[in-house]
Amino acid sequence: MLSGFWKTTFIYGIGFLGLRMISFLLVPLYTHLLSPADTGIIFIVYTVLALLNTVYSRGMDAALFKFYNKQNSKSIISTSIIYSLKNGLLISGAILIIYFLYDASNHQAFTTIIIIGLVAVLLFDMISARCMSILRLQHQPKYYLCACLANILSNLGLNIYLIQYLNWGLSGAIWSIIIASAIQIIIFLPIIFKNVNLKFIDSRLLANMKKTGLPFLPAAIFLILIELADRWMLGLMSSNGIADVGVYGSAYKFGSLIMLSVKGFNLNWQPYYVKNKNQKEFYKIGTLFLSLLIILSTLISLLWPLLFKLLIGDLFWEGGHVIPIVAISYIFYGLFILQMPSIYLKDKEKWAPAFWGAGFIVNILSNYYLIPLYGYYGAAI
Repeated sequence: MLSGFWKTTFIYGIGFLGLRMISFLLVPLYTHLLSPADTGIIFIVYTVLALLNTVYSRGMDAALFKFYNKQNSKSIISTSIIYSLKNGLLISGAILIIYFLYDASNHQAFTTIIIIGLVAVLLFDMISARCMSILRLQHQPKYYLCACLANILSNLGLNIYLIQYLNWGLSGAIWSIIIASAIQIIIFLPIIFKNVNLKFIDSRLLANMKKTGLPFLPAAIFLILIELADRWMLGLMSSNGIADVGVYGSAYKFGSLIMLSVKGFNLNWQPYYVKNKNQKEFYKIGTLFLSLLIILSTLISLLWPLLFKLLIGDLFWEGGHVIPIVAISYIFYGLFILQMPSIYLKDKEKWAPAFWGAGFIVNILSNYYLIPLYGYYGAAI
């Protein structure tokens, strides 16, 4: 049984790592073709999208895993996706209204199109995320892997074409995000058509799913803020501003390879532990996974000067010294993920916001005191 777990985990992990490696592979492109300031802006765009993705989700992924069963799958999936779509449209409308009301006289047509495109990205990404959860629950790792591969190739190709060949610079990077997101939702249309039907919507089920998912919304927001606060605060508090965000963010990508490993592992770990309650198997899986994280963190900490020198320009070299700190920090994140079965299996969802909220407070206070003293070293610590 454990061999099957690791086989499926490997397939999902390759797909997830490949998908997330887009941002890693794009770092050399950004650092060689964009200025540190423009690179910093792109990283901030990604952080804002990540935060708003959490608001769009509203904990529905967690609720989908909690309530999913094969006998009633169409009702659960239809209820989740239709609710998510309605909620997403409302939030998108609110964002656009605020944008058009704010200093309407200074809006430029090109900027307006970009804003509308990024709002569409948020809507597309929310539905895509739900489709990816469905693929995990229905044990379709090959479909998942193919969808990830298509997203990787389209995103990377668009960035190279628009930034390098058309010389669009920063706007080319943003348009690549928009177009790649649209391509991704097209790939998932068969999943939507197959599993979603308005007649299967269950209002009572929706109430229970919202009750389960709601505590995960603030928890997920706290998690994203922990991930992003260092870059925001660095941009505001550092003497070099956005340029330091670009230097720090490019180095952070290397260290966050451990984070990608943890999230790739969690793709199969989450559906596994909601269906299995064998603690001895949990211990074996956890021990092996933690050992792998320590080995990977050690390798990255030792090899980063060689890899960084080959891929990143001289303007960004100094930031590489934070890589070991970032890599080691994500070992603790992996340890936390291994404890998540207790929250799901013992119905302790309300504890999640307390855990991540405490982490967020520590993170904000640490950044506030350490960034003025040590710059992006302080942010990494």
